[in-house]
Amino acid sequence: MEPVLLQRQTLTPAMQTSLRVLQLNNLQLRSYLSELMNTNAVVELEYPDMDCRPSPFDRLHDTRQTRQPGERTDEFSKEQLMEDKASATSALHDLFLQCAALNVSPADRRMVRYLIQSLDERGFLTETAEAAAQDCGVPTADVRRCICLLQGMEPAGVGAADLRDCLRLQLLRATPQQDRLALQIVDGYLECMAKQQYSQIARALGVTKAQVEHSCDRIRTLNPKPLNGLCGEAVTQYLIPDFYVIEEDGCLHCIMNDYFLPKIKIDSSYRALLRGKTLSEEDAEYIRRNYKQADEVMQFLSYRKSTLQRVVDFVLIAQQDFFRRGPGHRAALSNHELAEALSLHESTVSRAVSGKFFECKWGVFPLKSLLVHSVKAVSSEQGSYDRILHHLQQLIAAEPIGSAYSDQQLIALLSEADIHIARRTVAKYRQMLGIPTASRRNAMQGARKI
Repeated sequence: MEPVLLQRQTLTPAMQTSLRVLQLNNLQLRSYLSELMNTNAVVELEYPDMDCRPSPFDRLHDTRQTRQPGERTDEFSKEQLMEDKASATSALHDLFLQCAALNVSPADRRMVRYLIQSLDERGFLTETAEAAAQDCGVPTADVRRCICLLQGMEPAGVGAADLRDCLRLQLLRATPQQDRLALQIVDGYLECMAKQQYSQIARALGVTKAQVEHSCDRIRTLNPKPLNGLCGEAVTQYLIPDFYVIEEDGCLHCIMNDYFLPKIKIDSSYRALLRGKTLSEEDAEYIRRNYKQADEVMQFLSYRKSTLQRVVDFVLIAQQDFFRRGPGHRAALSNHELAEALSLHESTVSRAVSGKFFECKWGVFPLKSLLVHSVKAVSSEQGSYDRILHHLQQLIAAEPIGSAYSDQQLIALLSEADIHIARRTVAKYRQMLGIPTASRRNAMQGARKI
C-alpha cells in the first residue's frame, strides 16, 4: 500500500473557544464569564454597579407622549398584557420574536400578537376571524391576512383551526407536490386512517393500498399539537440588546452595550508563588494553565468586540435606510457580501451575527434580520427585498374573494410595478409569508363563508 499525503485543516482548542465566544450574545457571555471565574483560580470579575444600563429609548414614555387626548388605551393595555404573559412561556416568547421581525404595519403586528395570545395549549387558533375582527374592531380581511402570517411561523402548524388544518399546513410547508396523496387523505379520510381502513381509502382515491399506507406513515410523523410540551411555565427569559443605534444631527451612531459585562481582573498573587518555587510541579503547572487560559480569554474577548464592531459599522452603512425610515426599507445584504467587504470568513460573519440583538427607534430586532438576499428588478427602489414582500402581500390581500391570484398571475401583476422575478421565486416568497396556494386560499374563503 502506497503512502498518501493528505492536507487537513483542524481547529485547535483555543480557536474553538474563540469561535464559541464570538457566537455568544451579551447575556450568554456574562454567564460564560461567571463559569470561568468558578473554574479558574486566577480570574476575578468586577461587576458593574447596576445590572444593566438604561436604554436610550424610553418606549413607555414615548407611547404616553404620542397618545392623543381622548384616544382609546385598550389596545395598548392588551399589548402590554401580552408582553407580560409571553415572558412566562418559551414557545410564545419565540413566536413574539418572530412577530417582531415581520415586515408589516404596526396595526398588523398588534393583530398578530393578539392572535398569538389567543392560541390554546396545542397551538391552535380556535377563534374565528370574524370573532377576532369584532373584538378588535378591524376588518375581517385584515384578520385573515394576519392569520396567514401566524401560520407561516415556526413551528409548522401553529395557528391552525383544527387538527386537519394543522396537518395540512405542515404538509404544505414541506413538499406539497410529493405529499399530494397525503393531503387528500388529510382532507377527507382522517377517520378512515385512524381505523386503518387503507383499502377503502385506496379504492376511493384510485391508488394502491401500499401508496396509502406510505402516505399514512408520512402523516403520522407530523406533530398534531405544535405547541404541546413547549407551552408550559418557564423561567422568564430577558433580552438585552448587544448594541444600540441612535441618530444624532442626521448621523447614525452605534453604542455597544458592554456595560452589562463584568470586567476581568487577574489575581497576580499566584505569580509570586510561582517565582518563589514553593509549589509542587503539579500545582505550578495548574497555576500556569490558569494564567494561560485567562490571557487567551481576554484575547478572545478583544477579538469578539473588534469583529462585532466591524460588522455592525458596515451594517449601519449598508442598512441606513432601515434605521432612518423603519421596517420595510432593508437593502439586500448577504453573509457572503459582508464577509468579502470585511475580509472575513463567511462562517465568522455568521457566528458574529448569530443570536445578537440591537435596539433602535423602531424597536428591538435580531441582527440577523438585516441580512437579506438580493433580488433582481428593473428599478432599484422596487427591487428592495422588503418592498417586494410588502407588494406581494398587498396584491394577495386585495385579490377578489373566490378568485385568488395564481403564482403566474402574480408574476404579471408584479411586472407592472417593474418587479421581474421568476415563478418559483414568487412561490418561495409566498411560502415565507405563510400564504397558501391560490386553490387553498379559495377553499379557505369558501369555508369561512359557510
